[in-house]
Amino acid sequence: MSTVPRTPAPKASSGAGPSRRHLLRGAAAVGSLTALGGTLSACTADEANAAAPQAPAYYPAAYDRIVDASRRERKLLIYSNTSQTNWQPVFDAFVRRYPWLSDIRATNLGGSAVYERYYSESGAGTSPADVLANNAGPLWGDYATRNAAADYRSPEKDHLPDWAELLPGVWTMSTDPVALIYNRKTLDPDQFPDGLRSLAAIVEARPSRFRGKIGVYDPTNAYGYASNQGYTSKVAGGWDTFRRLLPFAHADHSSGTLVEKVVSGEYDFSINLSGGVAIPAAEHSGGLLGWSYYAEGTVVMPRALSVVKTAPHPNAARLFLDFLLSAEGQAAVAEGGLVPYRPDVRQDAMDSLQDMRRRLGADRVHLYRPVRVPERVREAYVARWEKAAG
Repeated sequence: MSTVPRTPAPKASSGAGPSRRHLLRGAAAVGSLTALGGTLSACTADEANAAAPQAPAYYPAAYDRIVDASRRERKLLIYSNTSQTNWQPVFDAFVRRYPWLSDIRATNLGGSAVYERYYSESGAGTSPADVLANNAGPLWGDYATRNAAADYRSPEKDHLPDWAELLPGVWTMSTDPVALIYNRKTLDPDQFPDGLRSLAAIVEARPSRFRGKIGVYDPTNAYGYASNQGYTSKVAGGWDTFRRLLPFAHADHSSGTLVEKVVSGEYDFSINLSGGVAIPAAEHSGGLLGWSYYAEGTVVMPRALSVVKTAPHPNAARLFLDFLLSAEGQAAVAEGGLVPYRPDVRQDAMDSLQDMRRRLGADRVHLYRPVRVPERVREAYVARWEKAAG
């Protein structure tokens, strides 16, 4: 484990900046946006025969059968749009608990590609995926209509907020804020924003300087739609702020591009990024990048996962789901740079959802709920967004 430098808060009075150091393992997030996550090695004979860990007292007695059956499965494959930097502490902690499941892999695909690959393969009866994990909210709404999730009630359910199961069989893994990053070298300190509203005032003060210097997630992208629409629907005056900001902005389709263009100085700011990417990138930048929540109102985008009905390793998948939802699993989620939400988690790596509510005010932290969005609704939103951009 390494300790990384803390980026100073942009404005001490805003309460919108970082409050803690991140303790992250592995490579920097910017360099980890690969198509396929790493693989842990196959287990040894000792690992295969390791004693079963003690289950929490509130787990059913029959849980031992799931654990025993997972020994014969030995593998787990996750289709995700999550980086290896985020996953690695989770995998490490999971394998410490279940050593015979060390053959665990996760993809880092685009948000839509996670579902498209699974639907294509499962339609042909050939999908090797056990679990889907994604933060592209509207696509979970579509997934729910397909009745693709396994029928499984996690024993952790009664120890989680009532919204943790977002849709039937779709569980919240982390509650990552929508955040912004900025280049601390190309800006004066009084140009470090603490949200989109303050950013609008900064760029309007010097329009020729900042024209084209803001990167924003394209709303035609699933995550981009959710992050943009979440802000305009949840934050007071959201569309007014967009009408001021978007004429200065350029839309991109990937978080990697949005981060890299701020690093290079092509953009001064990138907005509406997942905190799971933006915050580790800033904190591993050696002080080059700063980041902030949105003081006027921060949208929290659940990163969710689901065990699929067609899982080739259903018992290993159930163990993984239950582990992620446990207090131990949520602490590992935080160590990977994602935001835990379970109230009883002990960790000091990230602001939790409860920390964000204390810092920003509960009425300024807005949880996005995934729903299926009809195409005509998305098209109308994009048309309004493009009109605001001019």
